[in-house]
Amino acid sequence: MNTNNKANGNWRTQPMYSFKEVARLSGVSQSTVRNWLLGYSTSQGEVKPLLKGHPADEKSCSFLHLVEIVVAAKFRKAEHKSFLKVRQAYDNARTLFKLDYPFASMELEAIGGHIVHIMRIPGIGLQALDQPAQHTLPDLVQEVIAQLDYENELAARWYPAGKNIPIIVDPRISAGLPVIKGRGITVEAIKKRFQAKQTMEFIEKDFDLDHYIVEEAIRFEAVPV
Repeated sequence: MNTNNKANGNWRTQPMYSFKEVARLSGVSQSTVRNWLLGYSTSQGEVKPLLKGHPADEKSCSFLHLVEIVVAAKFRKAEHKSFLKVRQAYDNARTLFKLDYPFASMELEAIGGHIVHIMRIPGIGLQALDQPAQHTLPDLVQEVIAQLDYENELAARWYPAGKNIPIIVDPRISAGLPVIKGRGITVEAIKKRFQAKQTMEFIEKDFDLDHYIVEEAIRFEAVPV
């Protein structure tokens, strides 16, 4: 594959999230995460994974595949398409546009109309390149794109609650767990304090955080899909 996905080092591609963590962060079931990364068996035979490049014996997921799972889930919901339809569109985008991680690429917004075209019209394949971008990305997918920061054309940081909320997922910080931007304090640490019956006022003072940030951390849940 063309490496215009110029990842510096392996911080975006190294396995770091358990399937359970991916399910919680992406809002899809753990079995869906497993199927999309590893494939699954049916009475008719083996179904290939949705995403490429995940080792068959690896039980953890990379940051880039986490982002791709979030995007794939939004495509599936918005377009009401099956696993196989989403995979067909993903495979075509990967091949036609020479992108190793099309759903985590900065190019997604530009090629999104073609991806939707492929999903909606069976067997379109290479013709998608010649079609005008008559289809637009679903709002659900555009929302995810707006939550991402990119480096070298690939997703590098994700604001799962939106960029107006200072909760960030960065694979270089706190093992990629959601943290308070600029502080490195995990959302989980704040939530555990609150669940242990510590008052919000105490948590705010102890972590030196504004009230609204503590409130957002406590409210933060998995991405709705």
